Amino acid sequence: MKDSTTLSGWFDLRSLGKGLASLIERFDIQNRRLRLILGALIIFALIFIVYRPILPGSFLMDDSRLIGSDNPLVNGELTPRSLWFQTDFTLTTLVWRWEGLWFGDNPAGYHVVNMVLQGISAFLLWRLLARLKIPGAWLAAAIFAVHPVCVNSVARVAELKNTLSLPFFLLSFWAYLQYEALALYPVDRKQKENHRATLWLTVSLIAFVLSLLSKTTAVMLPVVLLLCAAWQRGRTTLRDWLHTVPYFILALAFGLMTVWFQKHQALADAGQTLPPANFGQRLAEAGQNFWFYLGKAFLPVHLSTFYVRGGMGATTPAAFLPALLVGAVFLFCWRYRRRWGRHALFGLGCFAVVLFPALGFFDAQFLEMLRISDHLQYMALIALMALAAAVMASRLPPRAFFGTAVALLLVLSVLTFQRAQVFAMDETLLRDTLAKDPAAWPAHNDLGIILAKRGDMSGATNHFMLSLQYHPDDSGAHENLAHAFVLQGKFAEADAQYLAALKIKPYAAQTHKAYAQVLEIQGRNREAIYHLQVAILFKPDAETRLELASLYYASGDPHRAVAQFHQVLRLQPDQVEALNNLAWILATCPDDTVRDGKEAVRCAEQACRLTAYKRVEMVTVLAAAYAEAGNFSQAVSTADMAVRMATAAGNTRFATINQQLLLFYRTNKPWRESPAGRENQ
Repeated sequence: MKDSTTLSGWFDLRSLGKGLASLIERFDIQNRRLRLILGALIIFALIFIVYRPILPGSFLMDDSRLIGSDNPLVNGELTPRSLWFQTDFTLTTLVWRWEGLWFGDNPAGYHVVNMVLQGISAFLLWRLLARLKIPGAWLAAAIFAVHPVCVNSVARVAELKNTLSLPFFLLSFWAYLQYEALALYPVDRKQKENHRATLWLTVSLIAFVLSLLSKTTAVMLPVVLLLCAAWQRGRTTLRDWLHTVPYFILALAFGLMTVWFQKHQALADAGQTLPPANFGQRLAEAGQNFWFYLGKAFLPVHLSTFYVRGGMGATTPAAFLPALLVGAVFLFCWRYRRRWGRHALFGLGCFAVVLFPALGFFDAQFLEMLRISDHLQYMALIALMALAAAVMASRLPPRAFFGTAVALLLVLSVLTFQRAQVFAMDETLLRDTLAKDPAAWPAHNDLGIILAKRGDMSGATNHFMLSLQYHPDDSGAHENLAHAFVLQGKFAEADAQYLAALKIKPYAAQTHKAYAQVLEIQGRNREAIYHLQVAILFKPDAETRLELASLYYASGDPHRAVAQFHQVLRLQPDQVEALNNLAWILATCPDDTVRDGKEAVRCAEQACRLTAYKRVEMVTVLAAAYAEAGNFSQAVSTADMAVRMATAAGNTRFATINQQLLLFYRTNKPWRESPAGRENQ
């Protein structure tokens, strides 16, 4: 039997051992947290360094349109409550609106948001790959963070669709792995935690929905989950399929909604049609595009905004060689699936699956202009970067791996910094595109718009013509060229271009409106009215009805003018311009069957209330309405107020008009316009 001294020493040693173990564990935890924080800081620092040239930058290509006039939350077509499932990327549209409220016309704020989202995606990719125990996880994330192909997404406000969707995609994937480890394949079946598992599944599904609402290319996540299961365990089980059913249901619902939306709304509303293509043609082009994207991922040089490539067509066997080669590569990897082939199948398989929505098998608006673009492989790129980093980490000695990783990140950072400089300004980007591919007709068109705004009509006209030379069926370029001719006073040439644009897209309401304005300038009111009527037929908005009403009245048809103003007010009862113009016609029209003093007063008073009696032109109309209603004392006092307002504002024109109108009102006479619309002196 041991004495008490020996036992006491033994207990002291055991306590000391436990204390040391606890200390080491705490140190290890702190060390892991430190590595996590340091790794994240390096990733974010790299992103902000390489993307520094886009700050403050500018709005590029279709950025301004998507956050402004085409945003249904800005133009009043939808509200935050009615927005859901009414657009192809609902959450992105909502975030654009929030950004607009926060940043206004300052592009720097929009760019910072994209950069932060890029950093979040890279961090989540790191943690996801680490969770899967894939070698080189941090390197894969860092490569993705500074890959030049990503510039087309991060530097463009319009591609918030990509940068917002990917973090939710990765979060959903990571949360599903947590759920899988707790509920499907727990290490210790006795410690199965259903409550926590349900929580992780809920997080995963919510993140998946948010990713789909940002951009529906995330629909391929359930297939990626099954590929991951096959890679981890060598096969997929019925359990794997059953537990991914909710993901497939969501993917199918959003996918079908997007296919319908793209074909029947995005393309139809824009008046765009895609050339007919059978499955063979689509398959042949998909094979070519797969290798093109793969090449740009591993050798990101000569990148461009537009890649104008002529397909080989599907009429010759050579057209199918790229697609057959894709199949051969996967069969070769399958042959060695019990060794290295399993990892290659997982990486290349995820790349192909996530890229699938961008390969052109379904009609989509982007195919009308950009059949190939760097931003289309943004989400798929993560699979290739993970595969490349894993090969490097597993095959190279530690020192060689570290040196190679540093060199690779340095090269990619320099390339991305240079690419970001190109994306700093719209004109720089377009000129870079045309230097690499003079046949990039969208770039010619966009550059022409920039030059036209600058006043360089000769340069603008030249680029619009070049755009049409390479793509004669672009109605937008025809319309832009027509506008350039109008600004140069060449109305005959403008007519030809407007008619060419309408021949291509006869249902384009905006083109009909633009042509109507040019016809009105030339005094061709009857033709202008026809084109406005056609525009309303296809897009019955208030603005077009206001233009048509004014043109009707100027052409001596007040009854139709009044009818159009009433149509506007049925849709928008507080439309100030409609209220004011309608009140003027009802008060001053020479046709007795049109005038209505009581209604004129109601409309004019409402217009003045809505503008707080601060707009002199509306106070002028109110005075005329009072006179028509027989209330001459109020007409005189109101016209006198209009004179004082106009004089204080230095508006001599309206001051003179109201002084002349006062002569009528003081003699108890309402004022009338002449039948031709001239003032009755």
